[in-house]
Amino acid sequence: MDRDQVIATLRAHEAALRKAGIVRLALFGSAARGDHGPASDVDLLAAFDASRRISLVDIVGMEIDLSEMLGCKVDLVEEGTLKPRVQKSVEAEALRAF
Repeated sequence: MDRDQVIATLRAHEAALRKAGIVRLALFGSAARGDHGPASDVDLLAAFDASRRISLVDIVGMEIDLSEMLGCKVDLVEEGTLKPRVQKSVEAEALRAF
């Protein structure tokens, strides 16, 4: 699945993803750059609803759901949890789905 297909799929499922507690979602990494291979995972940067308690178990469940949705392994990363230098790099290449 190329980056445009990933973004389109995420947007098609936006309502369900928002209901799960995701308020912003962006694609980054090799899939965003267009240099991923068939065995590559999809890296997603998410911001969660601050009024909800999102646990690690919730995030793992979201990763599983997203993996099934996209048909490949997904690495879901929460905004603000990366080291500042890495966060800057991720934000520079991120393609926002919603």
